[in-house]
Amino acid sequence: MSELQVGLIVLLFFVLIFSLVPVSIALGAVLLVAFYAMGLDTIDMALDAYQSLDSFPLLAIPMFVLAGTLMSTGGVAKRILNLADEWVGHLPGGLAIVTVFASVLFGGLSGSAPATVAAIGSITIPEMIRQGYSRGFAAGITACAGVIAIIIPPSNPMIIYAVTQPGTSVSSMFLGGILPGILFAIGIMVPAYLVSKKNNWGGQREKGSKASRWKALTDAKWAILTPVIILGGIYSGIFTPTESAAIASLYAFIIGTFVHKEIRLRDMYKVFSSSALMTVVAMFLIPFAVALGKFLSAQQVPEAMAAIISSGVTGKTLTLLAVIALLLFVGCFMDTLASIIVLTPLLYPLLQPYGIDPYHFGMILIIGLGIGFVTPPLGGNLFIANQISQTSVQRVFIGAFPMVLGMIIALLLITFIPEITTVFL
Repeated sequence: MSELQVGLIVLLFFVLIFSLVPVSIALGAVLLVAFYAMGLDTIDMALDAYQSLDSFPLLAIPMFVLAGTLMSTGGVAKRILNLADEWVGHLPGGLAIVTVFASVLFGGLSGSAPATVAAIGSITIPEMIRQGYSRGFAAGITACAGVIAIIIPPSNPMIIYAVTQPGTSVSSMFLGGILPGILFAIGIMVPAYLVSKKNNWGGQREKGSKASRWKALTDAKWAILTPVIILGGIYSGIFTPTESAAIASLYAFIIGTFVHKEIRLRDMYKVFSSSALMTVVAMFLIPFAVALGKFLSAQQVPEAMAAIISSGVTGKTLTLLAVIALLLFVGCFMDTLASIIVLTPLLYPLLQPYGIDPYHFGMILIIGLGIGFVTPPLGGNLFIANQISQTSVQRVFIGAFPMVLGMIIALLLITFIPEITTVFL
């Protein structure tokens, strides 16, 4: 493929993206044009796309999405928020910190950033606005906190990465995300606390008593048990990561229906249809992204890309910084799941000579792209938070900006201290 052809295809992709064409459609259109330009048989593209979905671990994605929807509907999110509020709600910016804390807990159930923003934000954003927080900040902190869901286990992007990167396992990726997820949450909490303290937001409620904290903990016990059941079952060998997603969905249904009694049978149509829509959006991306990745590999684009980057930068540190800059840029324009599939075979060969562990690289990749959930023009979390807060996307991003800086600092620490990811592996 000539440089002119590559340039025109890349230009077509960005024209489609800026024209608000869905990413999956843009990928498919670009791939089709590329095949015709090269005179290749499009049946190969169809076969690559079809075979990409023939993967057992991918079954976990719809199940975890369903589990998150069931827990949101079944009152789990509400109880998680109450627990967080009892422990940290009295601090300056207390409700903002509660939002992060609750997103960690709920993200550990759903594995989906948008689902976490929708579940937690629908409760915390209106309450923060009522307490005097600016609309932009309330929506921004919630959008940022939702990203934690793709870093801590279980994580849908981790499943996609493990499928894409040969030799990596989903369970090890889950294990590697524990400390990075905690550090990432701290990177969001610290600037949120400082901004809230400066503006005198929050801190109005009294510190929770031992009795009230114990009651909140008791009420949330079934939610807290969920990640214990999921991770305990995986690492004890009782079930696989894929099977754990089905267990999580069944558990969520039982708790919401028979324990909390907040899910009624007439709610199930809405639960299933909402979960199906979120799943289709994710799964529709995968076949086109995989086919594009194979096409790029066949055209030796990874080698050409490696040559370009290596000619401009030398050494491990500069190469890592160049990769991070690329991930942050791509995250602004491409869906995270699609980007993981396309970029994994392109970027890992650049870092492999420096001894970068594939699990460490996976964490850098997922976090670097995940920040794109809160950076325009794509910024999926921004738009969900924007709808809840009834303010402009620009104000949401301005409100999120201090936390975005904290997220980037956390990413740099995770990048240059690999033990944060690999200590449990």
